[in-house]
Amino acid sequence: MPNKRSRHTKTQKFNCPYCKERMWRMGSPKYYLFYQGKMEMQKGLNLTSKKASFLANQRSTCVDNNIWIEEFFCENDGQIWMRLYRGEDKNIIACLAKAEDWKRTTKTIDPERYHPSASEFTLKMSRNTSRSFNLSQ
Repeated sequence: MPNKRSRHTKTQKFNCPYCKERMWRMGSPKYYLFYQGKMEMQKGLNLTSKKASFLANQRSTCVDNNIWIEEFFCENDGQIWMRLYRGEDKNIIACLAKAEDWKRTTKTIDPERYHPSASEFTLKMSRNTSRSFNLSQ
């Protein structure tokens, strides 16, 4: 009975939302979503109004450990950020991360926008739009 304790059979695989090919995890940290205020907690955590107001009075933010953003790689489409949700049956459901999800995480930078402290030269060089230089001169 080899590999009877192996966990590799339980590993869930995710498919690209664009080309339906398998995506690979990049090993990035999980960026958990947080909620502030009574209404966000009630909607995001599926709580009753009474429980949401109690949590809002106790703490300013509440982190949901069942929803996070993680980086994946697709061979056809490249780097993709996905929003993962762990349901009650322990299965993980994946969908594309939205702009509002990025606002609810900490220590993350939205990959769709450029960093405000980056110079114009750095942005041009990162997009490979620089002209070719003649090294013979």
